[in-house]
Formats: sequence, structure tokens, C-alpha cells
Amino acid sequence: MTAALLIIVAIAYLGGAFLVVAALAKALTTWSASWRARSHVAPVDEALQAQAAAAMAAVAARANVVPPATDVVAYLGTPTGDDDRPAGDGGLAVTRFRAGHPATVVFAQAALTGLSRSALHSLAAHELGHVVRRERSSAAARYSWLVGYLMLMLAGGGLTVTALRAAPQLAGPALLATTSAAVAFLALQVAFDRREEITADLFAVALTRDLDAATELMGFYEENVAKPLPAGRLGRAWAQLERRWFATHPDPRSRLAAMRRHLVDQQAD
Repeated sequence: MTAALLIIVAIAYLGGAFLVVAALAKALTTWSASWRARSHVAPVDEALQAQAAAAMAAVAARANVVPPATDVVAYLGTPTGDDDRPAGDGGLAVTRFRAGHPATVVFAQAALTGLSRSALHSLAAHELGHVVRRERSSAAARYSWLVGYLMLMLAGGGLTVTALRAAPQLAGPALLATTSAAVAFLALQVAFDRREEITADLFAVALTRDLDAATELMGFYEENVAKPLPAGRLGRAWAQLERRWFATHPDPRSRLAAMRRHLVDQQAD
């Protein structure tokens, strides 16, 4: 029994390490593909650079804050491979934070060429919401979840090994408790990520007061950025599971419904 439990513990931790390595490999592959593709893309037109800066300046003036720096790239992430979906799979805009440098909001070219002026302002306001939120939070708060997760796994591993030596009958429950706590911890982090996205959405719609622009933005996102469901039944089921439980961005329709409720609540107040 002890040997079997030791094998289960080893498999569990080796599996976790494999998932971490796979996630890092996927991120590096995506970055490499994006970098290679960008090297073959012509520089973005200066007019689009000016358009992005103007949109950010407009929403920052409404919020009475200093506008962050802006940049424009041909696409974010990697190309979708579909001519009818001009945006990359990384989204329409992203905010980059680097220690010692001001925040920079990077727009995908498709956002500037495919969205109306009001929808572009809605997108800029969303990213400004991320900037404002990050400026009001500390670095310790942003990384405490990772430290907590690592401490949890180390404590759980130590508890499981100790139980194997002192009380083998408790090793199974200890391993189950550690695994359950780790899954719950990661689920909580995904929930926090989604909450941050919704908070940025609510900041944007409260700032622009334009639900039509938000509707256009969410529709454009769903048509050009959100990954379509695979044709196979198993692949479709996995994609739906990933969207429901592991995606850091909520479904566009859920985001739009939250913004609509927020405007109604504000009008009622």
C-alpha cells in the first residue's frame, strides 16, 4: 500500500510539472511564431498609431487620468489562419506592464480598422480600466497567489510523505486533500482573473455611457477573436469546458449582460 501511494504521489507531482512545462512551451511557441510573423509584416501606418493615441487620450481625459503610452501591431498573438478573421488569437488590445516603465496599451491593427470610433473608445476605456486598477494595487498582492499556491503544494507534498511514513492509512486522504485544495486554488485564481475583466468592462461602460459601442465591440470580438468550436464532438466538448471553467476572459455575451445591468443599476441610483 505504501509503495502504491508513493507511486501515485510521484505521478501526481510529475503530472503537475509536465503541465507547467507544457504551458511554458506553448507560451514560448506562441511568442516565437508571433515574433517571426511580425518580422515579415510591414510597419504599421503612422495614421493608425495616431488613431490609437487619440482614442486613449480621449478616454483618459474623461477619467481625468494621465493617458498610458500606446502602440499598434499587425496582430496580437499568432494569426488565426483565416482570411475572414483578421485579428490574431491574442485579442484586440493588451496592456503591458514592466517594472520601471509606464504601462503601454498595444492595439491590434484590426481593432483600428474594423471598429467604429465609439467602439474603439470602448476598447480603450477597457484597457484604461486595467491600468487604473494595476496602479492602485501592489506588486505583492498581484503575486501573492502564486506564492500561496507553491506553499500549498509544498505543504501538501510534505504532509503526504509524512503520512506515508507515520500513518499510511492517512496518506490517501492527505493526497486527496492536497489535490482538491490545489484545484480549488487555481479555480479561485481564474475567478479573480474573470472578475478583473468584468471590472474593466464596468469601468469602460461607466466612463463612455455607450452600450451600443460595447455591443459592437463584443460582437467584433466574438466574430474575429474568440476561437470557433471544433467540428468533432469530443473537441467541441473540451472547448466548451475550457471556455466555461478555465478561460480567464468571460464569454462576450456574459460581459455585455454585466455591462447592461451596471448601466441600469446606475440609472436607478
